[in-house]
Amino acid sequence: MTEPVTTLQEAPVAFSRRLLLLILGLLTVGPSSALSGVEHDLQAKRLILSDARHNLVLSLSYDCQCVLDRVSVGGRPVVGAPSPAGVGGVYSAVKFEDRWFDTRAGLPTPHVQATSNTVTITGIRFGPAGMEVLEDWRFTLETDRILWRIDRTYQTAGTIQDAGFPGWDFLDLSTWTGALLGEGGVAWTRLFDAPNASYGVHTGKVTWWNKDERACLRLVPEPLNGSQIAARFTRQPQGAFSLNYGATEQPLVPAHGLSRFRRDRQDIWQPFAVRPGQVSVQYTLSALDYSQAYDRGTFKGVDGRAIREICHTIARIGVVDEFILGSNGYYSEVAVLHEPWLAQLGIAIDDPDYCRALSDTLDYQREHAVGTDGRVKARWADRPGDEMPGTYDTNGYYECQWGWLMDSQTSWVINVAEQFDFTGDLPWLHRQKATCETVLDYLLRQDTDGNGLVKMMTDSHLQARGSDWIDVVWAAYENALVNAQMYWALSRWAECEEQLDDADQSGRYRAAAAKLKRRFNQSTTEGGFWDAEHHCYAYWRNRDGSVHGSNLVVPVNFSAIGYGLCDEPERKTAILDRIESLMQQEKLFFWPLCFSSYAKEEVHPQVNWPFPSYENGDLFLAWGELGTRAYAAQNPGLALKYVKNILSQYAVDGLAFQRYLRRSQTGEGKDILANNCSTIVGLYRNLYGVQPKFNRLYLEPHLTPELNDTRLKYELRGKVYQVDLRVDDYTAAVDNFTVRAGQPFGLSASQPNLPVISGRPPLSPPVAQEGFLEPNTPGKLNAHPSTLEYFHGSNQACALSVTLPSNAAFEVTIRSWSDNALGVRTWSESSLTPGIKAQHHISGLAPNTSFQLSCNGAGQPALRSDPSGRLVFNYQFSNLATRSFRLEPAP
Repeated sequence: MTEPVTTLQEAPVAFSRRLLLLILGLLTVGPSSALSGVEHDLQAKRLILSDARHNLVLSLSYDCQCVLDRVSVGGRPVVGAPSPAGVGGVYSAVKFEDRWFDTRAGLPTPHVQATSNTVTITGIRFGPAGMEVLEDWRFTLETDRILWRIDRTYQTAGTIQDAGFPGWDFLDLSTWTGALLGEGGVAWTRLFDAPNASYGVHTGKVTWWNKDERACLRLVPEPLNGSQIAARFTRQPQGAFSLNYGATEQPLVPAHGLSRFRRDRQDIWQPFAVRPGQVSVQYTLSALDYSQAYDRGTFKGVDGRAIREICHTIARIGVVDEFILGSNGYYSEVAVLHEPWLAQLGIAIDDPDYCRALSDTLDYQREHAVGTDGRVKARWADRPGDEMPGTYDTNGYYECQWGWLMDSQTSWVINVAEQFDFTGDLPWLHRQKATCETVLDYLLRQDTDGNGLVKMMTDSHLQARGSDWIDVVWAAYENALVNAQMYWALSRWAECEEQLDDADQSGRYRAAAAKLKRRFNQSTTEGGFWDAEHHCYAYWRNRDGSVHGSNLVVPVNFSAIGYGLCDEPERKTAILDRIESLMQQEKLFFWPLCFSSYAKEEVHPQVNWPFPSYENGDLFLAWGELGTRAYAAQNPGLALKYVKNILSQYAVDGLAFQRYLRRSQTGEGKDILANNCSTIVGLYRNLYGVQPKFNRLYLEPHLTPELNDTRLKYELRGKVYQVDLRVDDYTAAVDNFTVRAGQPFGLSASQPNLPVISGRPPLSPPVAQEGFLEPNTPGKLNAHPSTLEYFHGSNQACALSVTLPSNAAFEVTIRSWSDNALGVRTWSESSLTPGIKAQHHISGLAPNTSFQLSCNGAGQPALRSDPSGRLVFNYQFSNLATRSFRLEPAP
């Protein structure tokens, strides 16, 4: 046996003092030269394990038990000793025949071996006679983490009702704000509002955090023999908040319909069968600095801390489980497919786990929620009760009882297209192609009279059926909200068809979008939606031509502007000025669904009458992104006002409601909506201008001076971008590159051995290193170049690329860049590495044309663009001075 670093058999008092120092939190997050590794008290049968900095400290007792009876994170106790009631600690457990057996008491003392950085515990036996479980635990201490391997052996076959593999009992509900989950969701302790409230997910990665504490705790399981990991979170009746892991041969099956959340019971999963053999899982435990691990940057003019917490709480509750993602979420156990913002929420959430989960969800929906005719079922729920009779299927998808909600078609395509913006995954997009075409064509076939507008399943509101997200307002026949979304879906999918090299389909969808737009913008007297008398777009037209919903329906008008149908400045101004005037009259903190009442026969009479009530006038936060999008370009100050209002409201109530009542502006409704974070999405997308695209990060800010000096830390496809913002002065840095400009631009970068997804043709062969400026000369830089790509404006094709022979720091400032193929382009460059050679490609030029290039005013030999409108040159940097370049057509 190898002796541990410190043996305290003869000094129990000294050990207790040391343990007290560790557990009481006198050690803080940060460097420490104090105790490290393993301390072993042989007499007390206790071990203290810690990472090198003592950020994570585990106290393990093996005296007739095997339990972590204290855990300290960043010096703060988060797990305490088990109580007489059997709650507390970190332990292994199984439940047989309604009785729990665990490692917290009554065990034969296991065998322990310890070294300076490892602990192995064997012979952990627990369970009932005939179904005894045998476990071995091994801890490995590393600089910034502790690895904990559990090898569990089932000696006989049987059925287990529940398990802790292991179980964690945290001190109480206030120990953590919640846990960020590996499928992009969150176990928000606020929602565990009753004893025994429990939530289960098929994921294992968990990051516990407390918004008021510096340190957080991350747990990442790795099954070592193909096991399926699941987790259950529970508010225990005795006050503890627990996490129970499961590792099973097959994925655990929900015990109550498809439910993952129960307010009054812990049996989330069905019992599962085990057979003789070993199941092994290794957990990586690490204490992180919360402010560093989830650093979003420096915010000016707004509360950055509140922004982060909104994105960690309310924004994530729509993730029910793997393959189930919507806005309503696990608290109400509904996921709505007729929501066009599910991918867009990822702009603010900015988590690769959420991004992956949405891609997987869209794949799953493609297989299970879309019919062969292209119809997308509108909703998922854990059990029947909300469905149109006969439509609820075994996977939980169904048509809503209120009507055929046709925006499920548009929303599905929008989410696929905008998810591609995040992933840049062309093979994934190709798998969606046939389904997206079928889904769009399902709606295009509803243009039964050929006027460009798709029709709903009802001819008149008198049929009392809904047709979109505002489901209990009886919008019928030609629905402006669905048609606005259809325009956006057609436009976005046409772009995707171009990436899939299908020009015919792209052209077809663009033509359909143009036809829809023309009709949409016609006046109501001409058959369109523009109501000149009320200065707004009407909501719907019945088959008989009658016009309804001229009561300034906010989602309709925000969609018309935000999706680009309304591009007449006078109309935009009329709509937005009228909305703001009415907002000031009522002093509302957020936009209502409509400003005045529908007719009684146009709405559900019980929930929407009298005005204002529910969808007839209450405040739903889901439309905040489109609201800020509509205002940002012409009045960013107003958009910012409503961002601030939402941040202030979050400080009051966490936004944990379905809606806000019009009269009192207080929260109402337990069907809590993740899309309550939509206005924060708008802050990122429309004010900061952060818009991920499939081949770049695109920036189109609309700032006020109050936001100057905002610095964002933004992750996209594994790269971290630093974005510095001032009015008309934007800087973005990634890897070793920095781009600065005074107008919208995009950028991307590739490093050695990292793939680049690019909207431009492949690079021409690199050129030789000799010489000052060498036009179009074949050669080679080296085997591992790194490349910056600058995209001018919203163009998806690269305008300027600079390739370096190494990862040297390099900065480009765009002075002017013409949209004209024969226009002048000026920019400056600087390198922090003297002697570096930069290879340049400039695209978007007139083909087969001579251009004059100058550097610091000195002209160089003429360059000639190739047939695709590109030219190539090299420049050697002999020192650190900035170089100014100018490119223009040769005389």
